[in-house]
Amino acid sequence: MYAILDIEATGGKVGEESVIEIAVYKYDGKEIVDQFISLVNPERKIDYYVQKLTHITDKMVRTAPKFHEIAKRIVEITDDCILVGHNVMFDYRMLRQEFERLGYNFEKEWIDTFEYSEKLIPNLPSYSLGKLCESLGIIVTDRHRASGDARATVSLFKMLLDKDTEKIISKKTGLQQPKKTHSKYQKLLDNLPNSVGVFYLYNSRKQLIYISRSNNIAQTINHIFTSKTLKANKLKRYTRSIKFEETGSGFLAAIKENNEVLKNQPMYNNRLVENKVYPYGLYYLESKRGYSRLEIGKLRKVEPVLKFKTKERAKEVLEKILHDYQLCLQVNAGIKSEESCFQYKVNECNGACIKEEAKEVYNQRIEDFIKTTEYPAPTFLILDKGRKGIEKSFYLIEDNQFKGYGYFEYHHQIKTLEMINHILIPIEETDEIKNMLKYFLYKTSSHQNQIVIL
Repeated sequence: MYAILDIEATGGKVGEESVIEIAVYKYDGKEIVDQFISLVNPERKIDYYVQKLTHITDKMVRTAPKFHEIAKRIVEITDDCILVGHNVMFDYRMLRQEFERLGYNFEKEWIDTFEYSEKLIPNLPSYSLGKLCESLGIIVTDRHRASGDARATVSLFKMLLDKDTEKIISKKTGLQQPKKTHSKYQKLLDNLPNSVGVFYLYNSRKQLIYISRSNNIAQTINHIFTSKTLKANKLKRYTRSIKFEETGSGFLAAIKENNEVLKNQPMYNNRLVENKVYPYGLYYLESKRGYSRLEIGKLRKVEPVLKFKTKERAKEVLEKILHDYQLCLQVNAGIKSEESCFQYKVNECNGACIKEEAKEVYNQRIEDFIKTTEYPAPTFLILDKGRKGIEKSFYLIEDNQFKGYGYFEYHHQIKTLEMINHILIPIEETDEIKNMLKYFLYKTSSHQNQIVIL
């Protein structure tokens, strides 16, 4: 019997968080036989980042039961069950922490669907729950809410059990305790935040040996210190101190990571070369008489719309663009046929494949996409998430060049370059940062309030 669960927490320093929502589905290997879902009053403030991610507010949990009021129900529904979760170590740690506060020792065997997904379904682009479910066709409703993520984990676990022909899951169902870092590493993990940012690992000589970004700094570093890969073993062996910087925005974390790896070239990061050539590009093949196309290819004399490190990443982005702009896969692949494409039959194509859609209308949608990747003006700001509260981050592009980033609060006006430069943290533009900006503009094209023309 399995107890498949997901927990949302307040955020904050490790050891100080509290549960704000829990969902448990009791699963007998074939179907769900019981379930428990509840908001929880954490008796403390929920971090702003968590509120934005989960849409669970302080007001919503104010009248919810406190953990001690639902503790008995959790013990009952998980009785004689193996805990199952995606990155279950976090959920299990949160439960143990809450029960310890009540003086109760909560111990269970566990199965991590993240670990077994990597083993049983290799070579996927990402194993985060959302992207994994997208790759596998698992529908996720209420993402970043306990019930939605737990239901998605039920579907994922069913699939893993089906794929587990060698029965490795039943042979190894976890330990009585989740993977713990060795005691000599534990102090390094104290006070790490469960938030977006960049972290830095240093050796005994205080030399920077590794830089990375993460959507959850504490969880990522914990994963490194419990992993057995060759790289993780080296990082564990040599790391003596850890520093971090919260960014609030995943995009800003990516920019900082690129800039600081390029500057420092830590020994355990892949070596970066400034403005190195990306081998693949997404090219716009304009047609005046027929239907225009978007094509992936090796770098050419003309400038691509976007550049990519791998062909697989280029294909992934192209598929998203075709979907977002309702572009015909058949037409875009250059296939000429009297038969309509499959997407037309399910009302996801407007009929360009059988010349039912006007070329001008179809081509305009491609041009609309191209415009989303272009700078809206020579000098402008892009606004993004801040770290906490009413703070926002911004990126400055001046005279078509990326100049850096900064933070401000909503009630502060930053509409002049002079004011912006006072708080600007300069970063030199690289080919990768410029390409990231173009893709970020495309992704945020529906949110025009994020662009401020100066």
